[in-house]
Amino acid sequence: MPIVGVPDSLLLVELAATQHHLVTSGDVRRIGISDHRWRVMRDEGWWLPVSPSHFRHASTPVTLELRIRAGLGWLGRDAHLFGSTALWWAGVDVDEPRRPEFLVPRAGRGTVTGMTLHTSTRWDAIDFTRHRGLRTTTAARAILDMASGTPRARLLETAIDSAVSLRRTSFPTLERRLRSLDGKGRHGCALVRELLLDTGGESHLERRFLALVRRAGMPRPRCQVTFRTTTGRPVRVDFLFGSVVVEVSGRLGHTSDTDRRRAGRRRVELEDQGCRVIEFTTSDVIDDPEYVRRTLRKALSVSAKSQVVQKTH
Repeated sequence: MPIVGVPDSLLLVELAATQHHLVTSGDVRRIGISDHRWRVMRDEGWWLPVSPSHFRHASTPVTLELRIRAGLGWLGRDAHLFGSTALWWAGVDVDEPRRPEFLVPRAGRGTVTGMTLHTSTRWDAIDFTRHRGLRTTTAARAILDMASGTPRARLLETAIDSAVSLRRTSFPTLERRLRSLDGKGRHGCALVRELLLDTGGESHLERRFLALVRRAGMPRPRCQVTFRTTTGRPVRVDFLFGSVVVEVSGRLGHTSDTDRRRAGRRRVELEDQGCRVIEFTTSDVIDDPEYVRRTLRKALSVSAKSQVVQKTH
């Protein structure tokens, strides 16, 4: 293969390195490469299309990020990342999409090789943001859009828990957007509504605990609550029922003297705040839910009686 216009190609390589490894025909003209030479560079396979308007050097690997940037650049300022692509871009725990998905105005919808385009009748400003420099739907909207594609419940559950854990969204925000966007023509809302019943934790074990509490008819706790202790050190707990703190742990105890010392000091700091601390293991939550229900009910009853006594004095 003959090397055509090496100096010009190197100029393009240097420019691409400053633009996430992508160039456009406009970039080519701006650095003085003629249309004929640019056509030769492409025909010879030195520069390859990633989207109709964006190109990569032949030595640049095709990644999902490259396709996302090229697609969004081509679609223009009204396009946003959609569904699982938006969640993946935000770092949420979802499978890497095979094809990038974008939300575009109805007039811009069409069939394009290598990407999937969606449109919507709802373009509420609250559903759009920028993340890592790109236009995208928010995590809450992306979860609802992902649900419309009828994914497996476990995948959607994982995405919800991950988005909440990463602070990309919150349980109240998801509930509000679900109420607003639920309606005729939007699939998946029923599944999201069911999964939200037990969201708010940061792991599958915590979700199992919330489901256990709900089915037992006990009040829903506050999730991931941070205390400012007397030492000034912030301590975050899994669940808070009034003054009863519940921690769920995947380990049977603590593995070292350092772990045990930290756990003991943490418990003392929480008790100094007037809290009763209970810890349940994976085995407790999954294999002995009756023990969890019995222990928690007793703790909540003692806490309620204590509050009544305090009010009478």
